[in-house]
Amino acid sequence: MSEPRKIAFANWTSMRTGLVSLARDWKMRRLPPLCWGEERTPLADIRPATPMLFAERSGYYMREGMITFVMQGDRFPQYDWKKSGLFVSGEFNNWVAVGKRLWQLEPALINHKEYYLLTVPVERCIKKGIPATFKFTTGRGDWLELPGDAPNTVTDAQGNRNLQIQPNCGGLHQFLFTTPQSMNEAGQGVIHWVERDYTESALLHPGRFLLDLKTDLPLGAVVDAQGTTFRLFAPRATAVSVSIFLPRQAAQETRLPMALEDEVTWMVKHPANLDGHHYYYQVEGAATCQFSGFNSDFRILDPWALAAAGPEGPGIVVDKRKYEKVRHHATPMWQDLVIMETHVRDLSALAPVSMTADERLGFTGLKKWVESEHFYPHTLGINAVELQPIQQFDSKSRWDYAWGYMPVNYFAPCSHYSLRPDTASGVAEFRELVDVFHRRGMSVILDVVYNHVGEPNHLHQIDKYYWFELAQDGSYMNWSGCGNDLRCGTPMAKRLLIDSLLHLMEFYGVDGFRFDLAELIGLDTLKEVEKALKKVRPSVILIAEPWSFRGHLGLALKQTGFASWNDGYRDFVASYVRGLGNTEGLRYFLAGSLGHLSAWPAQTVNYVASHDDYGWLDRITENPNNNGLYPTPNDRRRTHLMVAILFMSIGMPMLAAGQDMLHSKQGFHNTYLRGDLNALDYKRASQFPGTHDYFRRWIKFRRGEKGKLLRLFSPPSQSYFQYFYSASGSSLAVLYNADFSHGHARLLFAVNPHPESVRITLGGIDLGKLKQIADAERFELAGLVGALVPFEGDSVELPPLSCALWLE
Repeated sequence: MSEPRKIAFANWTSMRTGLVSLARDWKMRRLPPLCWGEERTPLADIRPATPMLFAERSGYYMREGMITFVMQGDRFPQYDWKKSGLFVSGEFNNWVAVGKRLWQLEPALINHKEYYLLTVPVERCIKKGIPATFKFTTGRGDWLELPGDAPNTVTDAQGNRNLQIQPNCGGLHQFLFTTPQSMNEAGQGVIHWVERDYTESALLHPGRFLLDLKTDLPLGAVVDAQGTTFRLFAPRATAVSVSIFLPRQAAQETRLPMALEDEVTWMVKHPANLDGHHYYYQVEGAATCQFSGFNSDFRILDPWALAAAGPEGPGIVVDKRKYEKVRHHATPMWQDLVIMETHVRDLSALAPVSMTADERLGFTGLKKWVESEHFYPHTLGINAVELQPIQQFDSKSRWDYAWGYMPVNYFAPCSHYSLRPDTASGVAEFRELVDVFHRRGMSVILDVVYNHVGEPNHLHQIDKYYWFELAQDGSYMNWSGCGNDLRCGTPMAKRLLIDSLLHLMEFYGVDGFRFDLAELIGLDTLKEVEKALKKVRPSVILIAEPWSFRGHLGLALKQTGFASWNDGYRDFVASYVRGLGNTEGLRYFLAGSLGHLSAWPAQTVNYVASHDDYGWLDRITENPNNNGLYPTPNDRRRTHLMVAILFMSIGMPMLAAGQDMLHSKQGFHNTYLRGDLNALDYKRASQFPGTHDYFRRWIKFRRGEKGKLLRLFSPPSQSYFQYFYSASGSSLAVLYNADFSHGHARLLFAVNPHPESVRITLGGIDLGKLKQIADAERFELAGLVGALVPFEGDSVELPPLSCALWLE
């Protein structure tokens, strides 16, 4: 039998000190036999760590049969726990603790630092030495995010991340020590356990202290009256240089050594205005282990570069002073938005506007299409476009089609969408594109990807550990499914997000953002982003895709100013229109997912299809292999039911481009490289003119005076809705403004997703006052003429696969 491991992990706590965590509590009087380096020199300065050092990251410590749960008082400044209360919930109390004094933490001052503590017998929390999971929650029921470096994090089968009480690790297993060499000198720092004939080695992780480092100095290439200043945050580098050259003259580059300015930031100043010059960094470092990626030969694209010649760089110096200040668009209230998710090239590839092949690839071609009187989203009635990523991504060639979800720089407009990438023409071109959208009365939302990066990975070359979530062996965490996860909780990662988002808002006039896989960004960082952006522009649109392969953030976002993509809505409606749903689900989603996912009406983004997965039509088609290219009559009718439900639902409606034209991806599940399948074939609008016009009329109604009962700012009373049911199945009728709380107008909507007629009794409604304005094929605000859905007595009979809308 092999000897059990002695060391769980070790990490640096400063440039010259470290912390070792043993595999179990150390209860002997002598110090553990720890040695340093290849010579295995005994460490002279070893001392037990305080239990609070362990508890700050792990949430607890144990002493003499008692367990103390610990939360730092300043970790969540947005909460006043003295008023709301702070509780510990876990397996030991069936995760029910809120409001129970037995599980409430109380404030305590220790070494002039505020904590919240709860001490109970260990046997109350763990039985027979079996580990137990727990988490902290507020008195309002908000689950608190775990420390990013908690060593006792575990993930359950549902993807929930919790802390774990480890019976053999109560706080007596950690020791501090002083190292003979600094972290940058040692490179790969190693400590050893040397005892009799047993030896064990452990590599020192860079440690939490590194992740707290930051700078407030301006970063990137900044041009002012005194010249051009280059700055790069690289705290573990031993040398940094910048190479500068004119476009297509790399052989004549000038390489300048940079100097440390504030112990973590490297700087050099050039006396000339270098606007338009290309540049890249080279970084050297001694820490050549699996926690760093230093390669002095690698040419690094500046993370703060305002323009790039391509995904590999170089960066391009941009003098922002030569551009006029953008005119900001008056963003509608969120509840008034009708969003279309689309792609720069999908919109312009087949647009019926004269343009060159180069122009169709990017910003300039789309600008021409937007300026056309026949611009498709505008004629449909859309007032906000959500563009898939336009920040510099990693396609090798500008002729390659990609969705753009592999970013390599967050400030630079993608060079592949520019006419002259070497001259940073995309800067002016994207500014012009945003401006013409605004002139058409349309807000611009950008899909942004801050959870991982593409290749080449420039941040890896600057400091792998600082910028990325890593496993104990130094390998990348991959909850994004894209190969690496950005460490979004560090001060400089937060600054990278906020600086780049503010740049897109202030320099380009962008109106809002949709955050890809926002669960990986983390609740705390999202809140800081919200605070910083709303300070500059209170009307900024903030939308989160609230999941990742690690978990789902939807419920936690209720306490923020973010709206969420509603994946439950997407899945339910696709099932419902095929007769597979239920009335409870339809009631919940029509009412805006309030009381669960949403705290206010516009906090849910209601959608049934996006760029991901099958297109809407391919998902619900009766044809084999999910190929909706030639839709059946039932496919078309179910699409009409879908759009009626979508625009009768409280919340922000979002369409995927082409849904109104019955766009099909021909059964392909993932088309991220298939521009031929994603490009909008505008001829389908004339092929299916009834469906196209049906969408247009619903949008016009939703945005007009008669649709204001669906555009709610505050949650309505429960009596706002009144529901009526058929005797069987999932057919439903709902009366909006049933209590007259929002004026005298009312709307009655009924839907039948089944292949047979149904009857719904409408007790208490004066049917004589109702005017039918829509059915499953027509929409006339003045009122339909003929072929009306019939009332009989106090009931209505809905035909198969039908819907109807009445105005009182």
